[in-house]
Amino acid sequence: MKTVSVVIPCFNSIGTIDQALNSVYKQTYNLLEIICIDDCSIDNTYEHIKNNHPTVKLFKNKNNMGPAASRNIGASYCSGEFIAFLDADDTWFSDKTKLQMALIERYGLDFIGSSFVVAKSETETNTSTCRIITTRELAFKNYFPTPSVILRKDLVRFDESMGFAEDYDLWLRLSIANCVMGFIDQPLVALGKPSFGYSGLSSNLFRMQCGELKSLSNSLKKDLVYYFAIMWSILKFLRRLVIVSFRRILS
Repeated sequence: MKTVSVVIPCFNSIGTIDQALNSVYKQTYNLLEIICIDDCSIDNTYEHIKNNHPTVKLFKNKNNMGPAASRNIGASYCSGEFIAFLDADDTWFSDKTKLQMALIERYGLDFIGSSFVVAKSETETNTSTCRIITTRELAFKNYFPTPSVILRKDLVRFDESMGFAEDYDLWLRLSIANCVMGFIDQPLVALGKPSFGYSGLSSNLFRMQCGELKSLSNSLKKDLVYYFAIMWSILKFLRRLVIVSFRRILS
């Protein structure tokens, strides 16, 4: 059986980290280790994990470094052949790792992710199939929320200079490098907040958009599909602005 390490970056997560870790403890696949990287929290997240979760391997950054660096640091401490990422405000369905590792074995995948829900309740999932995502598909849609992803340890190299969309940047680079990437079109992870616009700050939406455009440029600028992907990305951005505006009005 292939070994899996879990990496969870934490920043001011005292209100959500217990739920995240409990979802890891409930996995039906035997996980090798759980590694938490505290990114200089000021709400006692580090102390809370240390005192209440003794089986977790806990590390603290010397300075606030952001999620990309924290994931890279966490990966450097991992002993598993594969790494599963989880954010401190998200949760996994109990069969997530078991289902994904079975598909990694069956299809010889380097990387696998799934769909998600924005909810706290778990729905029953029973899937034995996935489909391979091509670079051109990925250019038009990021299929893989980070908390849904399991990948080979040697593939983890987030660009720490990316303030936003560092995950999408890595996924594109891996796809360009011919990594076999599988997608399960059923939710296996529950996000604690919507994937965009949760803070209500338009500035964050603009930063996310800049990160997405940079990711596309880094990987696809020499490909004709790049120009179509850029146009599609801008259309998606305008749609997000409309959605966030309606959320503000309704709230």
